[in-house]
Amino acid sequence: MLVKSGPFVLTRRKALMLAGAGIAGWVRLDGAVVEFWEKKPPSEWTPEEIDRLITKSPWAKEVTAEYAPENGSGAGPLAGGAPGSGRSRVGIGGIPGMGGRGKGNRGGGQQGSASSYKGTVRWESAKPILEAMKAPLPEQFAGHYVISVNGIPMLGGHQAAQGTDEAETRRPSQDDVYDNLKQLTSLQPKGKELLQAGVVHRQVSSGSSFLFGFSSELLPLSMDDSEVLFSTRLGQLTVKARFVFKEMQYHRELAL
Repeated sequence: MLVKSGPFVLTRRKALMLAGAGIAGWVRLDGAVVEFWEKKPPSEWTPEEIDRLITKSPWAKEVTAEYAPENGSGAGPLAGGAPGSGRSRVGIGGIPGMGGRGKGNRGGGQQGSASSYKGTVRWESAKPILEAMKAPLPEQFAGHYVISVNGIPMLGGHQAAQGTDEAETRRPSQDDVYDNLKQLTSLQPKGKELLQAGVVHRQVSSGSSFLFGFSSELLPLSMDDSEVLFSTRLGQLTVKARFVFKEMQYHRELAL
């Protein structure tokens, strides 16, 4: 536990004083904070505690998306057409919830600079998250680490220009979009090669929410890996979040 002036040294006397002030159980004698998910069974977690666990915890990171213009055009790779090919790009506004304007938590910002699209990247397959959400993951995610991006819209590219042929003006299907998302989404342990997402699923009921699955067989993770970097690109927006394994322990086991 730290205070602004420096490290806080917790003596036995101070621990007793904290206990008398009603903070017993939150701080051990060695100074380590004991979080509620270690203190209480899931059935006793309060709504406020659950909200903190799923929005701001070792398994849930608050993030701000950034624009990722391609060749200065601002059109994301999901818009269609090879980079630098000069071909007209096809928007993805034809898929519900994946329009080119996107609403989300936006308060301004311009392409090429940090945007104000804010959201949460959450490790959905971790046991404490599953116990907090009280809902199983879709069957296709069996054997996968599952990470979600919540609250950030899919910003598409420009609509096709007039005069292009039918093949170029065709809007990509949902499968096309998901295949692109797999290629643009990765999980990379520190000092190791990255793994692309193998499964993508959009949660329609929760608005702007995507689930990404990474094979635990192809990428076995342990405490030895220290940390991993999650990265994805939703149209014109890039989203990144770093997860530190020493913080992601649940009842003394790594919870992924």
